[in-house]
Amino acid sequence: MGNIGSEIAKRALALEMRVIGYDPFISMERAKKLQVELLPFEDLLKQADFITLHVPMTGQTKGLIGPKELEMMKPTVRLINTSRGGIIDEEALAKAVKEKRIGGAAIDVFSKEPCTESCLFECDNIIVTPHLGASTAEAQELATSDVVKQVIDVFEGRPARYAVNAPYISAESLPVVGPFMPVARTVGSLVSQLTDGHMKNVTIKYCGELAAYDTTALKALVLGGILEHISEERVNVVNADIVASQRGLGVTEQKESTCQNFSSLITVTIDTDNGKSNTVAGSLVRGDVHIVKLNDYWIDIVPTGGYFLFADHIDRPGLIGSAGKITGDADINISYMHLSRQKARGQALMILALDEPLPEKQRQQLLSLPDVQMVQVVKI
Repeated sequence: MGNIGSEIAKRALALEMRVIGYDPFISMERAKKLQVELLPFEDLLKQADFITLHVPMTGQTKGLIGPKELEMMKPTVRLINTSRGGIIDEEALAKAVKEKRIGGAAIDVFSKEPCTESCLFECDNIIVTPHLGASTAEAQELATSDVVKQVIDVFEGRPARYAVNAPYISAESLPVVGPFMPVARTVGSLVSQLTDGHMKNVTIKYCGELAAYDTTALKALVLGGILEHISEERVNVVNADIVASQRGLGVTEQKESTCQNFSSLITVTIDTDNGKSNTVAGSLVRGDVHIVKLNDYWIDIVPTGGYFLFADHIDRPGLIGSAGKITGDADINISYMHLSRQKARGQALMILALDEPLPEKQRQQLLSLPDVQMVQVVKI
């Protein structure tokens, strides 16, 4: 229910359609304002007559619509994808249409582009277009109009929505704030990937030396890290505030001159409308980004751009070995692990750095282990 999804909802309402939606990151207040009824994903698939997808391509959305999801849909449903290729399993879609298990589809994006051959071309009830919307005369005219509107906005004291320049950082602030820019982005990205439910509020806290400086750029980078996983709109350090506001996301900043264990620390908390929250803190250690706290656990992991598995569990003998066997049987290598616990045989957090992504089958196997409460895989 980002920028494009919201516009689709407006047009559907104008046609007197009942509009239902699924977006785990939009607030209930924002959905109510859009007159959209939020439903669990599976309920939406079962109820909708027309399903249109507007999501970014991420590890979570790749293959979002596969054989299982197609089986849940009405036999008369029409499925539309103008977001990104790979969101829908193309072979499963072609098979479902040929077997008349769904009514049809309209596809503008493909797993491989430019697309010259596809199983979707063989189906009479599937309309395909070549993902060239941005090259039309109408799109070019709209782009020109957007530029003119932004120039007017700037002259009238409003921010330019798609400015290419980042928020200004003074020469005095740069030596302190500059090194923490990748920390801000990484902390935002991690807390977003670990959060389930509709995001309601974001609290960003700067402790230590950072608290004495202008942190506007850091705030934008935190929001950019949070939103890059959940918004189909391209999010940058300039428009992050605007996109967050459009999604009904409240943002609060706090500053504290003292800091425990570090010279400076960035802590981000996301509250959801189900009353749950996640907190992640990061800092610099010898010039490198370190994630140093997750909720109540002090940790120390260095983001590598790879995959990390986070598992909440009860500390007990044999659990780490069982987890290692599941990943080993799947030929997934663990490069290192970190364990933080509140007390012996008490609540604990296990973090595994993986050389390959963990398939859903193995994640479910880990979840089925006794005393394992949560298993999530992220990329940072």
